[in-house]
Amino acid sequence: MSLEIEVKYLDVDHAALRERLETLQAQFIGRWFESNIVFDDAAGSLKASGTLLRLRERSGRFILTLKHAVRGADSSDVKVCEETETDIADTKAMLAILAGLGYLPALRYEKIREKWSLSGCDVCLDTLPFGSFLEIEGGEADIKDCAGKLNLPRDTSSTATYHDLNRLSREARGLPPDDSFVFDPALKARLLARRATDQNDAPPLDMRLGNA
Repeated sequence: MSLEIEVKYLDVDHAALRERLETLQAQFIGRWFESNIVFDDAAGSLKASGTLLRLRERSGRFILTLKHAVRGADSSDVKVCEETETDIADTKAMLAILAGLGYLPALRYEKIREKWSLSGCDVCLDTLPFGSFLEIEGGEADIKDCAGKLNLPRDTSSTATYHDLNRLSREARGLPPDDSFVFDPALKARLLARRATDQNDAPPLDMRLGNA
């Protein structure tokens, strides 16, 4: 188990941020597509308690994550979560285990992430179906230092989850509620073609798991 400390910045310009990162000689880590399934029981107990149980696929690697906010640890500037992760070799067996415990797929979401390292932080340029975001993860002091170097306005920061931001985006556009957010296949192909560094992006998780 480890602590995850992060903050997001909304409605960012990825091209300008990428140029700034290069100017600062930040280390480029990679760019990839992520597909996720979030699990819950029939009563939605995990969501109600602020707990996330997620199976993620990134370039053929499957990762099971359990995450929940640390009560009383959040400041107004960052979000603090306890996170436990493990690689999964047999996804069918894991799906069976989760189902046996009463946890079934509750929602799906997708993201394209471009990751850099700067000032001891992970700097992630995230593209989601409803917008472009920046996420900085690290120690709280390092996050502030990193945000300053990137000239990020504090009034664009957020400690909301992407699930919360999806809900707010749909409300603002007058769309009906939908906890899932996935790319249109044609749009995803165009986005991945831009500045692609990983030519081995795996197909979406639901294809791999037989639409489980």
